[in-house]
Amino acid sequence: MKLKQSVSILLILAMLCPLISSCASEDQTKTPANTAETTAAAVDSGEAVETELRYLDTLETIDFGGAKYVILCRDEKLYEIWAESEIGETINDAVFRRNKVVEEKYKVIISANEQPGGWNDQTTFMGLIKNSVNAQDGAYDLVAGYMAYSCKLAAEGMFYNLYDVNNLDLTNPWWTQGFIENNTIKDCTFMALGDLSLTMWEGIYAIYFNKQLAEDYGCGDLYQLVKDKKWTLSAFEELTKKVSGDIDGDSKFTKDDLYGFVTNNHTLRAMVTTSDLPLTERNDEGTYDLVYYNENLISLYDQIYNMLYSGDNCFVSKPTNDWDYTEMMKMFTEDRALFISGTLDNTTVLRQMDTDFGILPLPMSDVGQEDYISHSYDGLSIFGIPASVKNPDMSGAILEALCAESAQTVVPEFYETVLKSKVARDNDSELMLDLLRQNLRFDFGFVHSQSLDSLFSMFGDQLRAKNSKYASTYEGKRKSIEKKFAELLEAYTKITD
Repeated sequence: MKLKQSVSILLILAMLCPLISSCASEDQTKTPANTAETTAAAVDSGEAVETELRYLDTLETIDFGGAKYVILCRDEKLYEIWAESEIGETINDAVFRRNKVVEEKYKVIISANEQPGGWNDQTTFMGLIKNSVNAQDGAYDLVAGYMAYSCKLAAEGMFYNLYDVNNLDLTNPWWTQGFIENNTIKDCTFMALGDLSLTMWEGIYAIYFNKQLAEDYGCGDLYQLVKDKKWTLSAFEELTKKVSGDIDGDSKFTKDDLYGFVTNNHTLRAMVTTSDLPLTERNDEGTYDLVYYNENLISLYDQIYNMLYSGDNCFVSKPTNDWDYTEMMKMFTEDRALFISGTLDNTTVLRQMDTDFGILPLPMSDVGQEDYISHSYDGLSIFGIPASVKNPDMSGAILEALCAESAQTVVPEFYETVLKSKVARDNDSELMLDLLRQNLRFDFGFVHSQSLDSLFSMFGDQLRAKNSKYASTYEGKRKSIEKKFAELLEAYTKITD
């Protein structure tokens, strides 16, 4: 599906002004973006007109003379960065075409240096970047790294301040403002997130529901509940209480029985974000204050704890690996769960089930919450330009272009073809998917959780551990967390002042 927007002459002029006023460097040839046709249409009518706004055409064309552009990325996530050829597979082909269009516009050769970069490979992956920066060898023009650990490198000064990079405008619509706004410190940001990160969209958390069970147990119109902004934790809890059953008759509730809600620690962590509870807040100095631990947090923890463990309606999965959803997916696809939590990429499994299912956002904390908030998995890819890069202007231009083109071609293919056409089985589910995209938030404390004694992970991990005394657990780690937070801010101060 092509992305359409209603574009007025004022909007077009606003987008073109920074392009017209910019200057070319002596060794690079630039030409203005070709927007004459769109502008003429708006001028002729004198009113807002519906026209295709091609993002890439709003960016200046720069001839980099056939330079190589190397992206360091994780081998397991290569598919979002590079494709060797078109093979008839939706995402692969969209990525291949995106790269070719950008290569032609900027006269560069894009390549991927894929390396093991999973959670257990973080030391090796980060070592590649550190070695390159220390040697000033310019080995990589861009890094696409695992967010949860790559941000450590940002605090160590391994990346450019992206606001200082030419040809890069983080206010553009293809950048995720819920990340940029919450991870700018003293007017600097060293890593960015946007539509180039397909893993960001794949990793959004949602609630799936079994339509047949919802009908059998009289759950009503769940979509309307969301639309009316009455989809709250309390409403969710009431619905989960409707369903439970000792299917195998062994007088014990195990993974072989029926539940109202099946979840894991990852989604339980996400509920801090989706319940509008910040970990940090920006202060007058342009840095952040730690505001995580308060009465609202403890109240949320206690509410979710009681929902999970006060009866036999909920099942908290405890697989060997936190990221293993096999157990949960099996229960849901076998019609043994009314609700299940998961990320959008879980739909590749769910779409194989016979029973119809629907998609909902994670519930709000209460009706006083202004809107639904979305959360994405911390294993997504964020992007940084190494401090050792030879041509930061080229790095910025190609990063901007890849992200812009991804917004218009790759993400729509994922969103429309893979999700809506193949997965969402009704129009309301499509509306829910749109809702999930609208308000993604990436708190500074969440992004930097691994530098803060895994602060963000504690919430869900302690719920899974069935710890009813979260306040005591946090108090035991409070001094350590506050010390590490101060150290993190000090590290950023050294590279931003």
